[in-house]
Amino acid sequence: MKKFTLAAAVAIASIATAHATPTVYGKIFLSLDYTDTDDKTSKNNDTTKTELASHASRIGFKGSEKLTDNTDVVYQLEYAVNPDNDSQQFGSRNTFLGVSHKQYGSVFAGRHDTPFRLAKGGVDVFNAYNELALHKADVVGEVRANSVIAYKSPKLDNLPITFTGAVLLSEQTANSLAGTRERNTKDNGYSASVVYDKDGIYLAGAYDNNSNVNTTPVLELYIDKAWRIAGSVDLGKLNMVQGLTLGALYQDADIYDYSSNSKSWLVSGKYAINSTPWVVKAQYINTSFNNVDTDEVAVGAEYTFNKATTAHLYAGQIKKENASDTTIVSAGIEYKF
Repeated sequence: MKKFTLAAAVAIASIATAHATPTVYGKIFLSLDYTDTDDKTSKNNDTTKTELASHASRIGFKGSEKLTDNTDVVYQLEYAVNPDNDSQQFGSRNTFLGVSHKQYGSVFAGRHDTPFRLAKGGVDVFNAYNELALHKADVVGEVRANSVIAYKSPKLDNLPITFTGAVLLSEQTANSLAGTRERNTKDNGYSASVVYDKDGIYLAGAYDNNSNVNTTPVLELYIDKAWRIAGSVDLGKLNMVQGLTLGALYQDADIYDYSSNSKSWLVSGKYAINSTPWVVKAQYINTSFNNVDTDEVAVGAEYTFNKATTAHLYAGQIKKENASDTTIVSAGIEYKF
């Protein structure tokens, strides 16, 4: 038995030596949310609720293995977790396998956010909160797609510019009819972005085509074509206002089976109060679609205890024209590992 145990230990040690150990990471973000909805329709179905909510809690494994002096195989397996819900405990997030070259960039395949979605950068300062997510303000294009093959360039000619392009391989064999307009579900989808990021200035432009080919969007609005521009500026890095970052986003999307486009714009601000652990932030979003306006306004504060632990306080209101007014007040804590 001792010889067997020793042999097993040696075998495990040799495997660990032969392969780089993956990095285990994740976060748990739970909050207590109070939500009050004033129904503006004829149903007059007003609701009020207080609940425990998880905000993008996750666990992941990532790493790389050297193939040559300039080339690595890279991988990531990331899963959403719901600490307060035993019936939906795990869900797939960005999970992929790829190859990265120092000079020529990276190619990867799997399930991943589209370049269009990622182009927003840090402009959406309430991205972490479920009840104030972009789709709550009827913003389309937040797609995490299956069957993605993507390429990300290194910085072009030593400039702080990167290009990312992705093909979303269709899993269907025939088109579908979404009302009166045929949706190209048998055709591949495409997404691309160009990003400039240096010295506190972030600028991005992105384009999507048929990006919902393998996904059912939360709003059930399927994108034909869409474009997005986003930008932010860290005024502290420009020696103007220390701690203040301003951001903006605009997008226009042609939606299958609708004659009008969905148009959204966002402005945001985030201010790290000097010599304190406090950060305050605010954001406004407007979406105009099908002759209906949706407005979202949100304010919040973060208190950082240490690198791993942050407390959150936030409040927001979402007004859907002739539909509902929803007010959210929340307090929570986030722990990263």
